[in-house]
Amino acid sequence: MPPLDAKALMQDACRATGLTDWGADRSFEVGLARLIDAVEAMPLAASLREAVAGQATALLATRLQLEADAKAHPEILEGEIRRPLIVVGLPRTGTTWLFDLLALDPGARAPLTWEVGAPSPAPELATFATDPRIAPTQAGIDAMLAAVPELATMHPFGAAMPAECNAILQLHFASSNFWATYHVPDYIDWLTEVRPEGVMNTHRRVLQQLQWKGPRGRWTLKSPPYLLMLEDLLAAYPDACLVQTHREPAKMVASLANMIRALRRARFPELVALQDPKAIARSVLAHFGEALERSVVSRQDPRVDERFLDIAYRDVVADPLGSVRRIYQHFDLPWSAVFEDRLTAHIGLGRSTGHGKHVYDPSEFEIDALGLADQFLQYRERFGDLLEDEAAA
Repeated sequence: MPPLDAKALMQDACRATGLTDWGADRSFEVGLARLIDAVEAMPLAASLREAVAGQATALLATRLQLEADAKAHPEILEGEIRRPLIVVGLPRTGTTWLFDLLALDPGARAPLTWEVGAPSPAPELATFATDPRIAPTQAGIDAMLAAVPELATMHPFGAAMPAECNAILQLHFASSNFWATYHVPDYIDWLTEVRPEGVMNTHRRVLQQLQWKGPRGRWTLKSPPYLLMLEDLLAAYPDACLVQTHREPAKMVASLANMIRALRRARFPELVALQDPKAIARSVLAHFGEALERSVVSRQDPRVDERFLDIAYRDVVADPLGSVRRIYQHFDLPWSAVFEDRLTAHIGLGRSTGHGKHVYDPSEFEIDALGLADQFLQYRERFGDLLEDEAAA
């Protein structure tokens, strides 16, 4: 393929959809340009162009479709997002397990993988469990797990499982998912350093789309990179209920680096350079280390800090039911017998994905050489009592 070009990709999306209206907010173009520049700056650019072009064109087509839906049905934009419950802890700190448990509440509404991947046409309540988008989404997941089976030990995957907001933010081209897939160091540096404009506009628009005809309920969400943009998150949802999970950062870095290496191997098995464990660990530390430190600074503002409840990873693992109950009591959310029964049944199945334990060797990622015990001093000073943790990864 020739070098990637943002204007050409947007034209491709217009041709594919027959649509041309991008809407008033075109701030997504900044992230698109940054992603393309980052890909083209890589020695492996030629090997990545086809995959990046395909994904970017599909995302752009979805943006066009969302704009067309809103023009045809302006009532979509009247939908309100009230008191969303959002898990914002770092990856590998129990966030997925906690998110899945919170999503079991019959009064909750979590975005699912299949609908986030293709939010237009809007999902409908009557066909929500049988939507034709579910099967191809699951087929793609099955193919990924067949290519790299150990991924199933690291994270639960499923078309009908709750999806974190990173997938939504891909539509704004402001998501760490691109880094996890393609490496793109220049892009993740940009995403770490700045707070891209308009991100929450795209996020709100997708939630409005999904709740328009689909199931209703209090939005229950999750995204670790929100720690980089807490002020923007609360500007969009000032009544949000935020839960931050805490775990020793050294364990997070090694576990996440191993998972990212496996994800890249599933997509690009021939590109060994994308799977260098030491480089991945350093990149994980740079991005999420900044998220950790920035969140501490943001939470020095009482108006931000009052929206939070902090929970230790060890408690999420040792007493998941008690952790969920604590969250509901803290935010004064309604508790039901049906919810408790669902929690008890789900917890009884165990945290394992059913495919074995996530096994990795921290020394392979040279974690000791990163000097993590001497980093994040502000974070450790405030939350150090929550970091002591003997639980398995």
